[in-house]
Amino acid sequence: MSEDMLKVVVFGALNAGKTTFVEKLSGQKLFLKGEFESITTSFDFVQMKQGNFLIHLFASPGHRRFSFMWDTLATGMDGAILLIDSTVGITPVDHELIKFILNYDVPYVIAVNKNDICSLKPMNIRKELDISDEIPVINTSAIINQNLVNVLDNLIRTITEKI
Repeated sequence: MSEDMLKVVVFGALNAGKTTFVEKLSGQKLFLKGEFESITTSFDFVQMKQGNFLIHLFASPGHRRFSFMWDTLATGMDGAILLIDSTVGITPVDHELIKFILNYDVPYVIAVNKNDICSLKPMNIRKELDISDEIPVINTSAIINQNLVNVLDNLIRTITEKI
């Protein structure tokens, strides 16, 4: 069976854990890592296989001053992951990012990260972001690799159902 390529972008506010999420999910250090003093200043990128798919997995910078890169990263994406920092809760940047993702009309999943420290109820996330029950909201912890594959599998399933 041939391998299909999917472009997936992980979006999230500053310090949500996007770089760690991408590295732990892929099981590899990133090919490209743009950071200065532990803040991602460009984007992260890694390739990984998941089932019959070659995933081009990107993580966007979370700092608002680098938001001009979001459109570039989103161009051609097949799906998105919005990573929310459960220790902070939903931020204005998270609200902005959900609207941004919706404008691209691609399947997406919400991963509520740092569940090992603090847990947020998916029902509350749905209500605050005003998203439907059909959108997966999954508690994760990138540090301990909790539910990361589940997030990607849910996104891939949603993408392939749309095709």
